[in-house]
Amino acid sequence: MMYEHKFDRSAYQMVVGPFGGGSGSRDFACVMSLDGVVTVYEQQAFGFRTTLPNYLHPFPIKYVRSVDAFITLNADLCLVCYKYQELADPSLKQKWPVWSCTLGETVYDIQTVEITPSATTIHVLGERNYYCFQGNGVLWFMKRLQYTPCCFHPYILGEHPDTKTMCMIVSDTDSVLVYDQTKLRWSAKLSFHPCIIARASFKALQGCLVLLSETGDLRFCYLGTEPMIFMAPERPVKDYKDTKNQLVQLKKDLQNISLQDETDTLPLLKLNTRILNLRSEGSGKLCDIEIDVSPSLATSSVQITFQMVTPLVISPTVVHLKDLNESITVRVMAHRENDDVESVVSSTECIICAHYSRTSDVPGSVQQTVRLPMSLVYDVHSTSQNLDFSWSAKIFVDESPVALKILFKEFADSSSSAELCFQTITGISKYVCVTALPENRSYEIRSSSPEYANVIIEEILFRHREYYKTKKCVVRCDKNEMPVADFYRTIEEHVALKGRLEFVQEEISLLCSQYRIIQKCLFNKLKENTIHSVSGLNVLIDNTHETLTEKMSEIKFIKQELKMKFSQLISLSRLLVTMLGLCSKNDKMLEEFKETVIYFTDNQNWEDIVLHSLSYLVGNKITLNVQSDDPAQVVISLRALIDYVIKHITSIKDELPVKLKKENTRGVSPILESEEDFYTS
Repeated sequence: MMYEHKFDRSAYQMVVGPFGGGSGSRDFACVMSLDGVVTVYEQQAFGFRTTLPNYLHPFPIKYVRSVDAFITLNADLCLVCYKYQELADPSLKQKWPVWSCTLGETVYDIQTVEITPSATTIHVLGERNYYCFQGNGVLWFMKRLQYTPCCFHPYILGEHPDTKTMCMIVSDTDSVLVYDQTKLRWSAKLSFHPCIIARASFKALQGCLVLLSETGDLRFCYLGTEPMIFMAPERPVKDYKDTKNQLVQLKKDLQNISLQDETDTLPLLKLNTRILNLRSEGSGKLCDIEIDVSPSLATSSVQITFQMVTPLVISPTVVHLKDLNESITVRVMAHRENDDVESVVSSTECIICAHYSRTSDVPGSVQQTVRLPMSLVYDVHSTSQNLDFSWSAKIFVDESPVALKILFKEFADSSSSAELCFQTITGISKYVCVTALPENRSYEIRSSSPEYANVIIEEILFRHREYYKTKKCVVRCDKNEMPVADFYRTIEEHVALKGRLEFVQEEISLLCSQYRIIQKCLFNKLKENTIHSVSGLNVLIDNTHETLTEKMSEIKFIKQELKMKFSQLISLSRLLVTMLGLCSKNDKMLEEFKETVIYFTDNQNWEDIVLHSLSYLVGNKITLNVQSDDPAQVVISLRALIDYVIKHITSIKDELPVKLKKENTRGVSPILESEEDFYTS
């Protein structure tokens, strides 16, 4: 090591050259720091230090030997040129550029090419443009780039005065493009992403490309001379009706193959689930679940996942097992989310999926559905007197209704034989009362609100059918008791909350932009080093920060309300599907409607998904003139679609899309002569 200099500032870039116009072989070093301070070292000795004016962010700097000046970019995105002698003169308090040119974009790199000892071209690579300047600052040419550049390397070909100015630019798609001034002469695809490109010549190889990647991979490449000519083939004309029929037949074949595989092969994994007793923890309850995983053959990997409707969750959500050779017991815990005590529990079903794989076999999966105890969600209330029930429904059965002390054994100690009242455990207390009416052969369900009754109704149906499993149970209900009005009201409230959330998010975005502008103004004012210059900005920035804090608290509250409203929406959806199943005349459409409105997700785009799904289901016969971007129109369209589907589910001889298609394709009916006077005034 010949000499060493220690920096007192963080360095950004260094350039080397014979500063000052010296003709000797001594090169000086210029170091630019992150704060815009330029330090010059005359080899072992310290030269001088100066600060570039109008500096905010470090940009590339380059030394031009023919004019003895430095080229860089200032905070106004202007390309500026400073003479070395002016920078080195300590008597000049203000440094003025020799020339400047407004680019209006960030500069990635600056390179210089010497055509002659007295003539130099300055090449600048911007975000969207490639510039070439003469040494005196005159723009020679520029090229608009239709891609994002990464790096470039300008060079010349030939001898003066027949030289050609060439440039190689690497794009973000790993392609190198060779330009002759503004004309594209060649392009090639690279096998990796370089960050630096250069051109080198060896004895046996002239014009070799030198590429360096971000990982330090150095490669020497050479452009080919035989480009691959590819012509896109013409698109074949296809009959879409035949293609559609082939697709339907292919789906049937795949379904038959999958059904045959299910009947012929047995799963390599067996699940046995046990629900343990509940235990209280804090204000809520927990339920332990044990799962016995028994492989018939050695399994290399098993992943167990759990699917539940929020706010009930399973901890842990995923269980991984490696190299499973014998039976093992896995214990998980079901509980309500800690920060969600107001959301409605719409179902206690838990779907357990075990995905397994072997090294020499096709992966498979096993699925099992279990029902969690009702006492995880509800407690027993002593009496139903003096309680306000806003919704009620009756479930009619052909057999005599099961006594409630038998139907709900876990609540037998605190129940009578004819009536049982349930109360929600967490959040605002809501009540659901169940009454067995043997004289009418029915169960009467009364609830504070219909969304809290779905779990009770599902349990009644499941346990009643289990009790009469040796018989064919016929269960039905009155379609006029379905909570359709509450369902529509919840949809409107959910859409309104989403609109309010978007409005507050836009306000927060504007406030953040305002806050950044104030910070920038404050930073510029601080450069003046006067207290008076920032006296008005502190009040503005405090008010903006206070308003921003209030909006953040408001958006947190809205998200919590939106989550609770979404749980009510899903609960009403499940209740509507459950009651439709008791009075359905079209099970196929009911199943499609169920798959549309019920899914295990917290996605807030429920309305958009259901709107498009139901529109496809009914064949776009209702929503032809509906703009789905308008929230009010979305609600109106959903009401029309759901009413239409409910009507055709509960009606007899329903031919939904086919009937509509036949009616719409019917020709114009002629007017008979006997009816002519009726149509004329």
